[in-house]
This record gives sequence, structure tokens and C-alpha cells, in this order.
Amino acid sequence: MIRVDLHTHTCYSRDCNTPLELVASSCHRAGIDCIAITDHNTIAGALKLQATGRVRVIVGEEISTASGELIGLFLSEPVPAGLSPLDTIERVRKQGGLVCIPHPFSRWPFPSRKAVGTGDGEHFVPSEAVRRRNALLTPEVLAQVDMVEVMNSRTPFADTWAACQRLASMRGLIPTAGSDAHTAREIGRARVEMPDFSDAESFLAAMRDARLSGVRSSIFVHFASMYAKLRRKTC
Repeated sequence: MIRVDLHTHTCYSRDCNTPLELVASSCHRAGIDCIAITDHNTIAGALKLQATGRVRVIVGEEISTASGELIGLFLSEPVPAGLSPLDTIERVRKQGGLVCIPHPFSRWPFPSRKAVGTGDGEHFVPSEAVRRRNALLTPEVLAQVDMVEVMNSRTPFADTWAACQRLASMRGLIPTAGSDAHTAREIGRARVEMPDFSDAESFLAAMRDARLSGVRSSIFVHFASMYAKLRRKTC
């Protein structure tokens, strides 16, 4: 079994100043065997860190679509921002990549009394509360993605994690976990423990036997992201 953090950022993201060397050493400190680098609208940092061989890297991208953010994994080329969700998914698919919806209910509480939808599997219909929370969460998009992030360490509310899990279960999507690290100390705060894999296809199969774990980060980590936007450093 290997331990993987599936949502992290480097200084190639506009709101993160963590250099690649520190990302690698922080993985070793946190006991992370493999890391998905999912910088905003670029794969440059992921490719560069992968080339160093200092840590095992899944090349990913947190892509700003016209309706919200999607994560593409196992990419070889960047996917441009601003496309429709379905066009974005198609661009990822053409590379043989996988698609995940990160932090589907944003950072705010999603009370347990609120329904996430009706039906299940292919017949799942998201509730109005869900659609208001995230414009990506339509039946059409949910039918095309592979995974949904149910543990995001930068989402501070337990009821939101629980609601994300209900969404994944009802729609039949594979749940994932990621720290969403924008600072080195956050790396590994959410992770999956899973069988080893060699490519996107075997990764997806291995995720069906994965164990997710994580802790929520302090709300103060968001101030680090705000500072990084104001005081950008060159990678």
C-alpha cells in the first residue's frame, strides 16, 4: 500500500509560495509516497518536480472552467481555463486523464438536514441546494467525472465532509482525499492509502480499494494564501 495526497499546490499557483524542493522534502516528512501536483491552470510545476525524481508525482491541474473548478490527473498537456465543464472534461479525456470535482460544496457548512439529491447511481438528481452551492454539480457533469473529493483539509466543517461523502455514494463516484496544501506544513493532512498503480487506469482501479484519512487545517492557512497573492515569489 502507498500513501498519496491527491490535491496540492506549489509556487506555480498564484496563491502559493512553496518551492518545489520544499514540496519534495515535506512529502518525505509527512510519509507521503506519491503526490498529485494540481496547480491552478498550469502543469509546469508538476512536470518540473516530476523530472527531478525527488518524489513520485501525478501530473495534475486544478482547472478553472466557466462554471467552477475541476481537477485533471495524469495530464501531459495543460488544459486552458475558461472552457465549459464538458469541454474541459473532453480535453482531459483526450490525454487519457481522469477528472475529479474538488471541494464540491466549497468551504462552508452543508447541514446534514439538507438533501444532496434524489435517486442513486445513473438516476441521481442533485438537489437545488447542491446546484446553488456549485454550478458544476449538474447531472450532465456528474455523469462524466470519475471522482469527487470528500476530504479536503482546507474545508473546516465536518458536516461538509459528510455531505461530500453522501454525494459520492449516491452518485456512485470514487471518493478522494487531498490536503489542498498551499503551504509545506499542510502536505499530507489528507491522504489516501491505496494499492500501487502504474497509470491512470490502474490508479482508478486501485482507488476502489483505497482508505481515506485526514484532519482539517486551521482556518488561518487561508491567510497564507492571501499573503502569497500579495507577495508573489518567482519559482
